[in-house]
Amino acid sequence: MTYYPVIGLEIHVQLNTKTKLFCHCLNEYAPNDPNKNICPFCTGQPGALPVLNKEAVLKAITFGKAVGATIPKQTRWDRKNYFYPDLPTGYQISQYDNPIVEGGQIDFYIEDKKSGEFTPGSVELTRAHLESDAAKLLHSNGKTYVDFNRSGAPLVEIVTEPVIHSSVEAMAFVNELQLLVRRLGISDADMDKGQMRFDCNVSLQNEEQHTAGTLPDYRTETKNINSVRSLGRAIEYEISRQSKLLDEGTRPTQETRGWKDDLNRSESQRSKEDAMDYRYFPEPDLQILEIDESNMPTDLPKLPSVEREEYLSLGLNLQAANTLVNQPALGKLFASTQAINPKLTKTVANLITSNIIGVATKKEVAPETILNAQEIIEVASLFAEEKISNQGVAKIVEIKVDSSDTVEQIVVKNNLLQVTDDGALAGFVDDAINNNPSVVEEYKSGKVQVIGFLVGQCMKASKGQGNPKRFSELLREKLA
Repeated sequence: MTYYPVIGLEIHVQLNTKTKLFCHCLNEYAPNDPNKNICPFCTGQPGALPVLNKEAVLKAITFGKAVGATIPKQTRWDRKNYFYPDLPTGYQISQYDNPIVEGGQIDFYIEDKKSGEFTPGSVELTRAHLESDAAKLLHSNGKTYVDFNRSGAPLVEIVTEPVIHSSVEAMAFVNELQLLVRRLGISDADMDKGQMRFDCNVSLQNEEQHTAGTLPDYRTETKNINSVRSLGRAIEYEISRQSKLLDEGTRPTQETRGWKDDLNRSESQRSKEDAMDYRYFPEPDLQILEIDESNMPTDLPKLPSVEREEYLSLGLNLQAANTLVNQPALGKLFASTQAINPKLTKTVANLITSNIIGVATKKEVAPETILNAQEIIEVASLFAEEKISNQGVAKIVEIKVDSSDTVEQIVVKNNLLQVTDDGALAGFVDDAINNNPSVVEEYKSGKVQVIGFLVGQCMKASKGQGNPKRFSELLREKLA
């Protein structure tokens, strides 16, 4: 039977404030110093009272404005009650029915890895609210330890509508979200440090529900997902698990499951809670928060989605545009080249996103350090004027990693200028034809693609200095 996945995500993003959400303890990642940044409040001592961090509130509002959400004039705090070893008070200060961010939308593109094609995607947000993080449990030699460094860290929990329908779409969305919060400067969103974590809610529609647009009467929530790759695997696992149950005529249990990344599977933890199970009630130690226009950010940075569309309007393909958006240092370098010579836009973009990144990866250096903007324009100009080949471009970039020579000096020292004079090229063409009679016969019999082999022979004989385009033209004239 055919099933249609319905997926909603809850993403916890740790805000990069100086201090925690309700106390003055430092908000920092300190894995080698457990229980370093703690106080009576974030360790749940009786009588300790919360003091709200204004910076966290402003960062949450900044996110809301960036995604086109509604920021209410008032927002309040609630206690979310549950008992777990990493929650010293037995409750979490969160927001329930009056969040600081309501609605919003994030647009992005989904790449098909097989075809290389991109399709637009969009995910509507239900809300985003502020809450304090729990502590961290550490398991070793059969014992469990509690590190309170993370207890009370400020989180913005972003909740999507159930409008995602595949693991690929979910992964593309969270990649865009990570890019957005980093661009806004509100979070480092480092998943290795637990600064961005995911819970995914999954259910499967049958044909009738899909046609009617109704949701299934159950859903499962998978927790403890700490990477984009793991999110994709968790969703695929849950789709497969639920499909088998439905095929057997069994309704999946509404439950919370924990993701076991090392085992590539989830395990049942408990039956699914709802708001009643958490016994929410207004936080008695915090006032209702009044928000006015003076708190609204007015100088948001250029958003990734806006920047991407600007690159596309210049004629760049989505692959190049995404690379420049995802690597701001390269985007800045590209912008500098535009200021020098905007007529070489596509050539420059290809040089940066292909040649430079390729060499940087191979040599393990930062790509933006290999060539400056003026040098990129020089190389792009030589290529556009057919004075150097693709191989020449790659050679220049590779040499520049360890050389202080100018582009011109590298070209001269390494004989990279292409020979374009027909008289000089003719001898190589004649030799290629005379030395490969069987290939010539194939060409004359209609197998025209073998011209590439003959061009290759010409390039080899000319030690890469011949113009491949002109070689191809001369060969076709001779063989006509």
